[in-house]
Amino acid sequence: MPSTAAVREDTDIIPAGGGSLEFLTTHSHGAPEGAVAGRRPPALPEPPAYVIEIDEEAVGLVTVHPQGVSFHAVDMRALALEGQVFTDAAAARAAAESAFYGRG
Repeated sequence: MPSTAAVREDTDIIPAGGGSLEFLTTHSHGAPEGAVAGRRPPALPEPPAYVIEIDEEAVGLVTVHPQGVSFHAVDMRALALEGQVFTDAAAARAAAESAFYGRG
């Protein structure tokens, strides 16, 4: 599981947990080792949880849910979002930002 990857450079959505990413090695012709011509290499696995940060403060955690991601508040300003299900981490972050800044 990734420990320092982020969706954007300002690290506002961070995969939770420890470990590191493993990447396929490439040959000089650019195809991943063991890749079959015409087939895409397997995608990196999705981490089971993301920490949502706003202004470098953790405000929530989203975990995998059958319909997307489930929000878990870690800051009182995001308490109204507790248990809500969002389509993805970006949608959860947008809602957390609105709650954090008192919009909506």
